[in-house]
Amino acid sequence: MKILSALLLSASIIASGSAFGQIFWTENFETGAATGLQVSSYTSSNGSWSLAVTGTEGADPNLWYVSCQEAGQLAGTCGNTCSASPGLGASLHIGSNPAWLGDNGASYDAGGLCGIIACPQTDRRATSPTINCTGKSNIRLKFYYLLNGQGSIDDGSVYYSPDNGVTWSLLLTPPKTTVCPSTQGRWDTIGVTLPASANNNATVKIGFRWVNNDDGVGTDPSFAVDSVSLRTPVSVGPPVASMTVSATTVCQDSCITVTNTGTGTVDSARWSCAGTTITTTSTSPASICFPSAGLNTVKLYLYVGGVKVDSASTSITVNPTPHPTVTKTGSTYSVPALYASYQWYTVSIPPIPISGATNATYTTTVTGTYAVLVDSAGCKNFAIYGAGSAIEDIDEVTGNDFWVSGEGSGGCVLHAVQALTRPAQVTIFDVTGRKVYVASWEKGTTVLPVRDLYLAPGTYIVHIATERSRAVIKWQSN
Repeated sequence: MKILSALLLSASIIASGSAFGQIFWTENFETGAATGLQVSSYTSSNGSWSLAVTGTEGADPNLWYVSCQEAGQLAGTCGNTCSASPGLGASLHIGSNPAWLGDNGASYDAGGLCGIIACPQTDRRATSPTINCTGKSNIRLKFYYLLNGQGSIDDGSVYYSPDNGVTWSLLLTPPKTTVCPSTQGRWDTIGVTLPASANNNATVKIGFRWVNNDDGVGTDPSFAVDSVSLRTPVSVGPPVASMTVSATTVCQDSCITVTNTGTGTVDSARWSCAGTTITTTSTSPASICFPSAGLNTVKLYLYVGGVKVDSASTSITVNPTPHPTVTKTGSTYSVPALYASYQWYTVSIPPIPISGATNATYTTTVTGTYAVLVDSAGCKNFAIYGAGSAIEDIDEVTGNDFWVSGEGSGGCVLHAVQALTRPAQVTIFDVTGRKVYVASWEKGTTVLPVRDLYLAPGTYIVHIATERSRAVIKWQSN
């Protein structure tokens, strides 16, 4: 029975191979879930993936998942989770059935205890959406992978269909990959030329098959796949790195989009920018978010055979975003008189501006909660009395701030100025970094009650994350 956890990171390789370089189709599984998303529910920009049972199976077969429990990297790198390797995304991988351990990365239940715990005999194929190869010929398939198991008994293989999935033929049985000293799998890469029937064919599909005979023998990792690409031959000069950026001057806590415009045939490309958050370091375009003010340098590196062959850089000026604290004396609210402009609001959904309340202080005769929008050299932020600074959600909705209102020791309520345009995961940590709460915040809502925590008084960090951005709020529990 498998109890090992082989964790795999999904790297998105955006450039092309030395002999076959012009990529016309790629699947990086970047929109997979944090955990537990089965391939039959996965959809990317290419379309929906599907699942086919291709042989006899037990009641609790191993499952194909698309999640961050395994994330891919360049060949030669040991597996890990997305959370352990920021900037990398999900992969397609075989994990256990929820009847046993569920999605634990590229770690599988080899069986041997059918009728006692689970019956994981497996024979199933994860199938790509239809791939249009019109106008293409001499097509090369390349992907990054982990693979172990038990010889040809528990094994992975790659299949090809020229007729939209009506018929299938074996394309490749990749060799087993090595295992790192940590017992995690070590990533490798492999390529194969598609049959001539793929040339100028609009109805091509690729499938990844896994079989497991439920005999209780086998070694992790199972089978994991990432950065799948189809490419055709090109003849180009030496690689030259270049990039475009959406802005060169931004505010703290905001993001820019960077795009690789380099030329030439390379194996991979990577973004780097110290002290920032990069959505995925190897995709294009990518999003880079700046948590601190200052001068930053965005760098793009191009690689051939694991060797850096060229690079480019662009400087980004990040102006400080104000983070004032609102204080209250009697009926007068105030912030430091340090900013270019002020606008006070009555806190509601959305907040309502108060006419004429444009100074560093505001005195009210009506009980309520009040906030102020301050501007410092074009960088604005929304601060709420009793909640510290609100944090702008830097990507989902322009100006969508979040704040926390307390509900005593029993919990709190999270608020958003505008309804979320994407679902978010909320995680609360104490000051030691210990996770004390995790919940999902649904798309289209503005309020998330967080109850029954019964936390000790103190400072807590609230992390709100969507698939594209994040916000962090400091909350003082009384």
